[in-house]
Parts: sequence; structure tokens; C-alpha cells
Amino acid sequence: MYKVSIVIPVYNSEKKIERSILSILNQTMTLKDIEVIFVDDCSKDRSASIIKEYCKIYKNFKYIKLESNSGSPSRPRNRGIQAASAEYILFLDSDDMLCEGACHLLYSEAIKNDYDIVRGYLKVFKAGNQSFYMNRLPREEYENVAGIELIKNLIVRQSTTVVGLYKRDFLISHNITFDEQIRMGEDTLFLSKCYSETKKVHYINECIYYYVKRDELHNVSSTQNYGSRELNDHLAVWIGARNILKKIGLDYYKLRLHTGFRAALEYILNFSNGKIPEEDFKKLRAFLLENKYIIPKMKLNQRLQEITNAIVDGDYHSFVINTRKRILINGYDLKFIKPLVPILKEKFEVEIDEWQGHDKHDEEKSKKLLQWADVIFCEWLLGNAVWYSHNKLKHQLLFVRMHRFELFEKYGELVNVTNVDGFIAVGLYYYEMFMEKFQIPREKMNLIPNYVDIDRFRRNKESTDFKYNLALIGALPSRKRIDLAVKVLDRLLEYDPKYKLHIIGSRPEEIQWLWKKDEERNYYEQVYKKISDSPKLKDAVIFTGWQDTSEYLRKIGFVLSVSDDEKPESFHLAPAEGMASGAVGLLLKWPGVEYIYPSEFTVENIEELVAKILDLMDESKYEEYRVKGERFIRKYYHISEVANKFELLIQRGFLRRN
Repeated sequence: MYKVSIVIPVYNSEKKIERSILSILNQTMTLKDIEVIFVDDCSKDRSASIIKEYCKIYKNFKYIKLESNSGSPSRPRNRGIQAASAEYILFLDSDDMLCEGACHLLYSEAIKNDYDIVRGYLKVFKAGNQSFYMNRLPREEYENVAGIELIKNLIVRQSTTVVGLYKRDFLISHNITFDEQIRMGEDTLFLSKCYSETKKVHYINECIYYYVKRDELHNVSSTQNYGSRELNDHLAVWIGARNILKKIGLDYYKLRLHTGFRAALEYILNFSNGKIPEEDFKKLRAFLLENKYIIPKMKLNQRLQEITNAIVDGDYHSFVINTRKRILINGYDLKFIKPLVPILKEKFEVEIDEWQGHDKHDEEKSKKLLQWADVIFCEWLLGNAVWYSHNKLKHQLLFVRMHRFELFEKYGELVNVTNVDGFIAVGLYYYEMFMEKFQIPREKMNLIPNYVDIDRFRRNKESTDFKYNLALIGALPSRKRIDLAVKVLDRLLEYDPKYKLHIIGSRPEEIQWLWKKDEERNYYEQVYKKISDSPKLKDAVIFTGWQDTSEYLRKIGFVLSVSDDEKPESFHLAPAEGMASGAVGLLLKWPGVEYIYPSEFTVENIEELVAKILDLMDESKYEEYRVKGERFIRKYYHISEVANKFELLIQRGFLRRN
């Protein structure tokens, strides 16, 4: 007969299940005395195949699969209790670990005095770093303390997770199971049932369990979303625990409600994002008004106090506003990020701290907004990122979005990388370059592409001759290689005089700092001379100035990217905007372009570019490319899709932090 049955609920745990298994194989208790029961809640990844390989090696490893997904650990644990054959049961989550002496220490203590429950303490590790905290009892609360008094101390001091050893006959004879209708707080009800049925409870002052805070986005848990279901679960658990513990003369509300309610407030703040329905808000208010005495005991910070005040006052609007994430966007020249703001405002509270230069800002304004924010987004790795990385507050998330330009500036070396929760690159080529130059840890790097407001750009073309119009959107500085675009036009004019090249954006002489540079000025003067000296180019190159590109592109058939491959683009949004408008975007290959645009839209050289344009003058071929391009942009770079990536980044950040 086995001494200990370890019950492990499993759902999509392929990345971490082997770590849990290894902690079992490393137990000081002889492995033949341990039964391991994996209960698969219908995983969709490789969890089952990994576990089955271990079951082939270890005959005391058993695999059970549920008929359908239950959505919580409760049903798998209940099935594990039924299947267990050992004297005692220990529950282990599939991404946590047992300390190497856990089974031996717990079992040795249990059999000394025939205890029904033996608990130790756990260490909680925050994913992504080595910080942890412990929840052990003070010596005076467990030495020479037993029965109801010890149970009271465990309720007050310890986590309500089911870390410990439970006699199987005790659970079966008292019909103690996990509530399968509850997805949040089921451990609290299980423990309350156990405590209400026995005084044979013991505590050992030993770490027995490593609990790892989850941060995966692909396996969303109840702690990553907090809405109606989770709030009602909490209310049901608190009421249920109180009713259960009344049987042994303990008042759960007086012992622990302030801890549980504060935790619920933190869940609401971190994971509800203003989505608690008004009906549930009213339930929460009624519950809090009945137990207002807990408010001073919760020791709330200012933000949680504001949420609590809104609950007490019955001010649902204020509650929603205060429970939505507060995002502070900052930086100089916010033209790339501002189109995203209206979409972000649908889900978040958003404020802007617009800087007057790379490192020039209204510091008092920045300090005031800093106090307000939950999430700080630095647009550009410039002085704004330096200032916020040195001034951010402990509870805040800080993200820095980087483009090509900043790689060649000093500011990346001045940023406090430790205080930045994530760096965002828009393309894989510069993702690697930023990481290498500024020694950014890979785990802090994120790849989120630029975006296109497709609905703004998709308009009908003005005329049937639009395919003869080429466009270059932004021709400054010289690395944009306007000379190559002019060369393409020159070649095309040999085939048909109707071709035109539209240069959308500022002229170089309009930009003072650029025109002062001899190298830049000489380059553009040579381009101007080539155009003016050629009778066919003179009237075919049109400098439009800055336009509403969504409107101007109605007359454009091809949007070109001919940038220098020695100083490549980080993303180059112009071809994507062209594709969204119903034009065809074509790009000369530069390092990293293969990670951003499909290969059929890229060419090796000017000759190929000219040939491609001529080939696509065929109506059916052009339409095929136009449809492919628009579908690609809509699938990968639609502004709403990119906004979702930002939201997931925020979710993951708060999950790691809490």
C-alpha cells in the first residue's frame, strides 16, 4: 500500500509539468511509497503525451482523463481523491513544485498522532524573477497549540490553498470534496469543511511547497480575468466558509474577511478593467455595508480606498472609472501612437504627456500624471524613457516602444532597464539589435508590429488610370533613397509617358536641421538636378507636400519602399497603408523585411521592381496582388489586432506583478 497519493490536476501544462514531476522524483521518501495521479482536464497541448511517457517508466504513475473540460481544479481533484489508494493525499498543481522533503516530513508527522491534516508553509515565487515570500506561522502560534486554537491561527495567518497532507479515510468518511461549481476560492471552502470536521490538525514549521505565480497568456485562468463569475464566487465562498466554520465556534468574517475582501479589491483593480456589471456591484455593496467594520482592517492604499468609497457610496460610474486601467502615453512626436488612443480609450483611461523635445518636458505635469498612472507607455527610447524609468512607482508597469531612430542615440544607455517591465520593437531585425546594443534581457523584449487603420484607408479609386501613379510616402532623410524611386520612374517612362511619381511629405529644404547638413543637402540637390534636367521627369515627379494620405492614395496604384539596405527600415508603414488603400505595396529588400512583408511583395533590385510594376499592369494580376496585400494587412496589422496585443501585454504584466 502506498503511503502518499499525490493528486495533480492538469490542463495545458506541457511547458511546466516536467518541473512538477521532477520535484516528485527528487523526494526523500522512497518513490515506491508514493502514488502519483494525473487527472487531465482535457488538455489541448502535449501534456497527455508527456505524462504517458512517464507512466510507462513508473508503474505508480497513473493517468486519468476527464470526459469533458471542467474549467477548474475541483473536478480533477475530486476524481483524484476517488482514485487514490494511499493512506494520505497531497494536492499539487501542475506548474508548482514540492520541496524535496515534503512527503517524508508530512507523512512522518501525520502517523505519529494519527492526524487528519498536516500543514506546512509554502514559498510563493513570482514568475520571471527570483523574488518570493513565505507564509509560515510565528512560533508562539503553533508550539504547544492544538485543536481549534491552531485552526484559528492557520485561517488567520496562512494561505487558503490546500497545501498539506490529508488522510484519505477522513475525507471519504466525511464526504469532503471540492465544490465543482466554484472556480475561484474552492480551496477556502474545502479547507473550511476539513477544519469543521476534525481537531486532529497539525502544523510543521517546514517549507513543503513552491507555488509559482502564473503568467501565461495562452492558458487564461480565473486570476487573469475578474468579472461577474469571479465576484459571485468570492461572495459565495465567504458566506459558505462562515456558515461552515460556525459549527466549531469560529467566525470566518472576523478572522479573515478583511484579507479576502482586500484580495478581491486587488483582483478587481488588476483584472476587471471596469467590467463588473452594475447588478453585481450592488451585491458587493450590500455585502460590504453589512460588514463595514472590515474597512479599517484592510489598510488600503489610496487607489483601493477610492474603489471602496465608490462601493460604499453606491457610485457605480466612479467605481467603473476607478477600476479601469490608467494608461499614460508619453514622448515627443506621438504621430505613430496617437491613432491607437481612441481604441485604447474604449477599454482604458488614457492621458497624454507630450514632450517638447527628445529630453524636454514639463516636469511638474509629468510628476502629476505619474501619480495617476497604472501603466506607462513611453513612445520612443528617448529622454522620456530615461525620466520615467528612474521615477516610476513600484506598483506601476512601464513599457518602452522603440523604433529605428533610437538605436543611434545615447538614451538607451541611460535607461534604468531594471525598472522597465517590457521593451517593444516593431520589427525582428531591430528587436535583436536593440537587445544587443543596450543589453536588454531577452525576457523583457516584445515584438508588436506597427498598425494600420484599415477602415480609414479603404476607399474607392478616383479613376481607371490610378495604376500609373506611384507614391513615395516620406522621402526624408536621404536613406529613403528618393533617387532610386526617380530611377524607377525614369525606366517606366520608357514604356509609357502616363507614369507619375508622387512624393508625399515635406521637401528637404523645409526641414532646417536636415538642409544644414552638407551631405544631405548635396544629395537632394543632385536629385533635383536630375529631375529638372530631364524633360520627361520634370513633369512626372510631383512633390505634394503632406496630404491626408487616406484621401490622396485614392489616385495611387503602387506605394514604393526603396530605402537603403545599409540603414534599413524598422518596419516601413507606407507600403502597408498603400495595401490597405487598395494599392499594391512593393519593397526593395532590406534586412528584416522578410519578417514584415510577404516575399511576393519584395524585389532584389530596381530592374526587378520595374519589371514587377509592368507585369502588374495586367488587370487580373494586379487584382490578385491587391487582394492578397489587403488581406495580409487586415489579418496581421489591423489597428484593432495590434491594440489587442497591447492589452495582452498589460494583462501579462499585472499577472507577473501580483
